[in-house]
Amino acid sequence: MAEPLDPNGPVIPPPEGVVSNLDNPPNQNALVQGLTSFFLALSLGTYVAGCIFVYRVAATSGFFVHGWDFRLKNLSWFYYNLFLGTQMYLATMIFLKPAILLEWARIFGPGNRKGFRWTCYILAGVNSTYYLINILIEVNSCHPRAYYWDKTIPGGHCLDGPVLALTSALVNLIFDLAILILPQTVIWRLNMSRRRKAGVSIVFIIGLLAVASAILRIAFGISYVSNIDYTYILSSQSILCIAELTAGFLVFASPAAPKPVLHLIKQAGSSVDRLIGSSRGSNRGVETGEETQSRSFMFRFSRKRSRTSLSGQANEKDSLSLRKTSTSKSKDSNLSNRKQQQQQGSAV
Repeated sequence: MAEPLDPNGPVIPPPEGVVSNLDNPPNQNALVQGLTSFFLALSLGTYVAGCIFVYRVAATSGFFVHGWDFRLKNLSWFYYNLFLGTQMYLATMIFLKPAILLEWARIFGPGNRKGFRWTCYILAGVNSTYYLINILIEVNSCHPRAYYWDKTIPGGHCLDGPVLALTSALVNLIFDLAILILPQTVIWRLNMSRRRKAGVSIVFIIGLLAVASAILRIAFGISYVSNIDYTYILSSQSILCIAELTAGFLVFASPAAPKPVLHLIKQAGSSVDRLIGSSRGSNRGVETGEETQSRSFMFRFSRKRSRTSLSGQANEKDSLSLRKTSTSKSKDSNLSNRKQQQQQGSAV
C-alpha cells in the first residue's frame, strides 16, 4: 500500500545535493511584477491617471461651475489638473488608436488586401506621431510652464489655447472617422448575405461613440474660442475626452466581445432545443406507433389487393385459355364432320 502524501512536502523530490526551500523559495516575482506593471501602464495606466485627475477636480473646485461662481484662488488647481489630464489623454491616444488600426489590419488585412493593411499601418504611424508632437506643443505652450495653471506669474504668456483645443478636436474626428469607415469598406465587400454583413458591421460600429465625442468637442471648442467662461466650457471638454478614450477601448475590444456572447447564446439555444426536442420526442413516439400500425394495415391491405388482383388475372387467363381450347375443339369437330359427309357423298 502506497504511503500517504505529505501536504507540507515538496511537489517533486529535489535533485541530489539540493535542499528544498519551501518557506522562502527563490523566485522571479520582481521581474514579473515589473513587466506586468509596464504593460499595464502602456495600456491602461495613462487612461486611469487621466480619470484620477478628473476626480481631483470634481472633489475640489468642481466641474461646470461658471466663472462668476468660481473663486479666483481655486483657478490654479483647476488648470493644473486639466493640464496633467490632457497629457494623459494624449499619451493614451499614442497607443490606443494605433492598437485599433493594427487590429483592423490583422482581422481584415490577410490575403490580397495589401492596400488596406498599409493604410492601417500608415494611419497608425501618423496618429502616434501627431499625438507625440501634440504633447510637446502642450507641454511647451506656456513660458514659464507654470503659467499654464498659474496666471498670476508676471511676464508669462501662452499660445492660443482655444485654437490648440479646436485643432486637436478636428484631428481626433479625422482619425475616428477613419477607424470607423475602414472596416466597413471590407465588410460590405465580403461574400455573404446582407443580413450577415449588417450583423458583422454593427460589431465594428461602436466607433460612432468616439466620433460623436469628437464632434461635440469641436462644438464646445468653438464656444471656447468665443467665450471667456473657461471654467464651465473646459468641463465639457474634460468629460468628452474621457468618453472618447472609453469609446476607443470599446472599439478595440469589440471584435472579441461577440465570441463569449455568441457562445452563451448557442448554449442557451441548444438547451431550449433539447427541451423542445424531448417534448416532441414523446409526441413523435406516439405518432410513430400510430403511423406504424397504419402503415402495417396499409401494407397488409395492399398485399391482399395485389393477391386478389393477381388471382383475378390468373382466373381470367385460365378462362380465356379454356374458351380458346373449347373453340379450337369445336372447330376441329366441325371440320371432321364435314370431311365425313364428303366421304359419304363420294361413296354414293
